[in-house]
Amino acid sequence: MKTERLMSLDALRGFDMFFITGGSVMIAGICAALGSPDGWLAQQMGHVKWEGLRHHDTIFPLFLFMMGVSWPFSLASQLAKGRTTPRILLRIIQRTAVLFLLGLSFYGIMKFSPNFRIMGVLQFLALGWGLAATLYLFVRNKWALLAVAAGILLAHYALLHFTIAPNAPADASSYAAQWNILGYWDRALYPNHMLPKRLTEPESIFQVPAASALVMFGIIAGDILKNREGAPVWRAPAVLAAFAAGCGLCGWLFAGCLGDPVIKNLTTASFVLVVAAYSFAMLCLFHVIVDVLKLRRWTVMFDPVGKNSILAYFLAMTGVQAALKKFYLSGLVNASGEWGAAVGGLGAYLIVWGFLLWLRNKKVFLKV
Repeated sequence: MKTERLMSLDALRGFDMFFITGGSVMIAGICAALGSPDGWLAQQMGHVKWEGLRHHDTIFPLFLFMMGVSWPFSLASQLAKGRTTPRILLRIIQRTAVLFLLGLSFYGIMKFSPNFRIMGVLQFLALGWGLAATLYLFVRNKWALLAVAAGILLAHYALLHFTIAPNAPADASSYAAQWNILGYWDRALYPNHMLPKRLTEPESIFQVPAASALVMFGIIAGDILKNREGAPVWRAPAVLAAFAAGCGLCGWLFAGCLGDPVIKNLTTASFVLVVAAYSFAMLCLFHVIVDVLKLRRWTVMFDPVGKNSILAYFLAMTGVQAALKKFYLSGLVNASGEWGAAVGGLGAYLIVWGFLLWLRNKKVFLKV
């Protein structure tokens, strides 16, 4: 398998990581400097408090989707090398465990604190991907996988819509932060290991099946791209676009007709479908530009980060990026006046990008 077959995926992954390694700060800073600190674009660089969707709410789901996209390629490569199903399953378990433990290290387990957070972004990624990857190992048909994802989302919808926390007031919403059943289970199972001051754990262990459905959508997209050889060049983009439209329509039906609001912190079915639509559309766009039209020079802005995305996340989460930014760029940021935030955000990204570009040129990649 040629590496270039995944060039669009690396570019898209880097584009996604751009926003959490300085890009969102840069864009919000530009908006503030231009006199629109609370405008529409600036608001897109932050999360919604509960219900609704902004661009910043798509970053994590798109990454989860892309983990699914790469899996059919990885599985095909392992099978071509003669690896058996038990050995591949062991590799899935190992990767899931390593990502989960790495996530725990970000939330205080190494501080030996009794209140460290059990679930978090990487833990959620690990379990969601692990479940979907294992299923695809045994069920290779994308339509069967689609049926499983649909069943999971319907069950998740029914659970949230028709079940509510005990002792909830008669007029309480089953989707409210205080009264949804998943939050109640979170507080009952690990009350001292949640995100502080939250009634519902945003990356709850009870939301993992819904997250795995999003990974399954990514696996379907990866299967479409993997099997594009010999087909008309526009067939894969057309199918990806059709899936984007279908997911968007289903998300609208769930939210508008079935009363299932778009809530990231509950991974509602409508949220999964809407972000799946966005993810299919973005993958289609990048695939057309990078793989079909072969317009690739611009991808140098994102490709190095995309190829070492876990390392980029590690640098941001552990404060290494922030420390380097403060040490090298504080003078420039202060001298930039009202443009300081924008300069700082761009500089922070360039620090990560430059380091990962050097690693890419040395062919050094952190693989988990």
